[in-house]
Amino acid sequence: MKREISGPQIHVNRIEALTDGVFAIAMTILVLSLEVPSRNQITSQSELVQNVMGKGYQFMSYFISFFVIGSIWISTIRRTHILRKTDYKHFWLNMLNLFFVTTIPFTTSLMGDYGEFEFAELLFHFNILVLEIIALVQWQNLINNRDLIREDAIDDANLIYYRKVYIFHVIVPLLGVAVSVFTPVWSNLVYLVIFFRVFFIRR
Repeated sequence: MKREISGPQIHVNRIEALTDGVFAIAMTILVLSLEVPSRNQITSQSELVQNVMGKGYQFMSYFISFFVIGSIWISTIRRTHILRKTDYKHFWLNMLNLFFVTTIPFTTSLMGDYGEFEFAELLFHFNILVLEIIALVQWQNLINNRDLIREDAIDDANLIYYRKVYIFHVIVPLLGVAVSVFTPVWSNLVYLVIFFRVFFIRR
């Protein structure tokens, strides 16, 4: 079934394809934040092991960023899956969402290399915060324009539940901002809370 945007024929399926492509590229580029040591830096296996083991914080930043992007991708899939059609507001909000997705590899690299500096951590948290706010606005737009949603896709109870989920996801990076004021290096650990969301939000 083709789902489309009113006006010029831009099908929702095309938006889904673009979205999946951008997320896939961003998640792939993210691994470049893990720099391989050059040959002139390493003269023995022990030095190689020491160099790799010394990148523990970079690996942690990569791990967290990968699954944060994955969480945002799942959230995006959830919104596009229930669409019967879309409007230009939702269309451009989606483009804005993809723009900030493409900046995550940069802010992750910055955080991995300069995690001891509050600015690097804050930039990452604000990157995620903007993405979560956009997601909340998109969801609210769908709730306010129910004609965009397929009738068989979701009921009122689920709409309320997912709104709570989106609000929760906005709170997490705000918590990261607060933690980074006191301990910048470990502030990105707040995103692990996402894995325990089920304990905070009930249907």
